[in-house]
Amino acid sequence: MRPFSPLSRKPLLAVAFVALFVFLYNVASHPRVTKTMQPVAYYDNYDENVCLPQRLLQSHPPREKAKAAFVILVRNSEQDAIAETILNLEDKFNKNFGYPYVFLNNDPFTEEFKATMRRASNAEMQFGLVPVEHWSYPSHVNETFAEESRARMDAEGVFYGGMESYHHMCRYQSGFFFKHPLLDEYDWYWRVEPGVKFFCDITYDPFLYMQKHKKKYGFVVTLTELQETIPTLWQTVIDYAHSRHIDLGRPGRLWPYFEDQNGNYNLCHFWSNFEIASLDLWRSPSYRDFFDYLDRTGKFFYERWGDAPVHSLAAGLFLDTTEVHYFEDIGYQHDLYRHCPTKESGLQCRCECPVGNSDTSLDHDQNWDTCLPKWKDWVKVDAQRRRTSWKVWS
Repeated sequence: MRPFSPLSRKPLLAVAFVALFVFLYNVASHPRVTKTMQPVAYYDNYDENVCLPQRLLQSHPPREKAKAAFVILVRNSEQDAIAETILNLEDKFNKNFGYPYVFLNNDPFTEEFKATMRRASNAEMQFGLVPVEHWSYPSHVNETFAEESRARMDAEGVFYGGMESYHHMCRYQSGFFFKHPLLDEYDWYWRVEPGVKFFCDITYDPFLYMQKHKKKYGFVVTLTELQETIPTLWQTVIDYAHSRHIDLGRPGRLWPYFEDQNGNYNLCHFWSNFEIASLDLWRSPSYRDFFDYLDRTGKFFYERWGDAPVHSLAAGLFLDTTEVHYFEDIGYQHDLYRHCPTKESGLQCRCECPVGNSDTSLDHDQNWDTCLPKWKDWVKVDAQRRRTSWKVWS
């Protein structure tokens, strides 16, 4: 067979060129949305819809970081539980991102505790002592009445109501942890508790996600509070809002998420054992004024006000709904309750979630006390309210 001449190749080259042009045009016009990103020299490391291969993270580590840290309030006796949690968190996220850990304790950490933590991670670690004035009774609290109140709560079966240290912990997490000098250099924190589990790979940076999208508070689980722990908290917060002339009904404000149809507290709150949030939210003059108002009542000790409803209702007062983020993609468990992203959500990233319910794990999204359906409904309602408000003013 006679070989092609240069002239005979031209029609074939033209056909090939046209075919390539049509292919590229179709790809550009109809891009495929895929959860897994192909290896590239650089990637958007604050895109939660991307599940990157581990080899990509290892070969191209993130080149941008937030001023952020994990914050862990923990006792020496919880050494094994927190070490196990850190190993898990490193495997699922931090081995690729290298964020530091700040450990806080109302007693000095032992050298054994510190050594165990450093074996669990190569990340920077700092160990801080909680100031005595942040973990003791303020002068306005009647300690005798506080003791009597604990005894009454214990007799009535109020969850942790009879445990003195638990009251101090709730008050500390509500009003003081963000004041610790070890956190002065940071803008963001991720709260981690001993014994929690993470089930899915997290291949983007949640801190940068919050920063980029102007979020200030992030949660995984939202559920109802135990009414007997906070009998007067709702009315106290209402009184505070009125005293400061806060418009609770302003379109966009988060507050209505916490109201039932009669304007009373529906008991929903964000479970604060997992928080990714802005430290400036709690450092703000508005929040500090709010906490001081609550603290003056003494009811962190006379009742059993938890930091979870305190943080949540503060978010309702000071944040818009759009400033709060539901980390649906993060598989997480604390105590008996767990959350895992569903396959339908498209947010699973190599998840190892338990299947079904057992004596040690319940799917909280399906449990009777979940507020997740209310949250999803509220996000839609709030978006519609803001659209309506914009049309009125435009």
